[in-house]
Amino acid sequence: MQLENLTSFIGTEVKGIDLREPVGDSDFAVLRDALNQRSLLLFRGQRINEAQHVAFSRRFGPLLGHVLTQFLKKEHPEVYVLSNVSENGKPIGNHKEGWNWHSDLSYKAEPSMGALLYALEVPPVEGDTFFASMHAAYDALDDGMKARIRHLTATHSYANYYGKAFADRNPLTPEQLAATPDVVHPLVRTHPETGRLSLYVGEDVVKQIDGLPPEESAALLAELNAHAISPEFSYRHKWLAGDLLIWDNRCTMHRATPYDDTAYRRVMHRTTVAGDRPF
Repeated sequence: MQLENLTSFIGTEVKGIDLREPVGDSDFAVLRDALNQRSLLLFRGQRINEAQHVAFSRRFGPLLGHVLTQFLKKEHPEVYVLSNVSENGKPIGNHKEGWNWHSDLSYKAEPSMGALLYALEVPPVEGDTFFASMHAAYDALDDGMKARIRHLTATHSYANYYGKAFADRNPLTPEQLAATPDVVHPLVRTHPETGRLSLYVGEDVVKQIDGLPPEESAALLAELNAHAISPEFSYRHKWLAGDLLIWDNRCTMHRATPYDDTAYRRVMHRTTVAGDRPF
């Protein structure tokens, strides 16, 4: 197994490992430490099935489902499908998902620790995914801004996100709304394993910064989001079939990008690792 950094601040490619086989404890300890330090791990050229995907994902912790249960695999409901493909007149996965900057499941009281996204079919052009280091973004703030935001909180809202991202779809059902009430999280988050601080922001899903007048809240949130996604903190991943990416939701944001969904198929499988309450 070899580790090769993708950038100076985020991301490491892991080479020389076949995830169809169980990962030994000593190698897994290296992987876990690399994820804590680098926030994103890339494994290229994998040929795993759903069971192998789930088994490897469970090494990082208990797995979560998703509120959009129609896009979970029946035999392995831990696997959430992202796709533009339809079968028998029904979409097999969620499409146009995550085209804004976000941290997965930040609208939950206990957001996910991380996610493992596996590419089965990808378009030959476009459809890349951007990742940003919230550690690097926080470290680059001046002392005045750090002091201003250090103890602020923000309201994260799935209903707010869904209404903006999927305005052309049926509204959330009462059951889905009940399962995703608004939650409050710190604006500056502490990584539970390393103790490093990071910004905890996002587009659309973060409805407001609490305790501020609406105009001030909106302006500060826009400023922090724009800062967090600056190119110097970001990595752009060009997908290849067989790529498996693991990212740490406790200290990153990411966003998908559009592609020609009338010309090309895209099928991605995602597992989500349970986390704990941000502090």
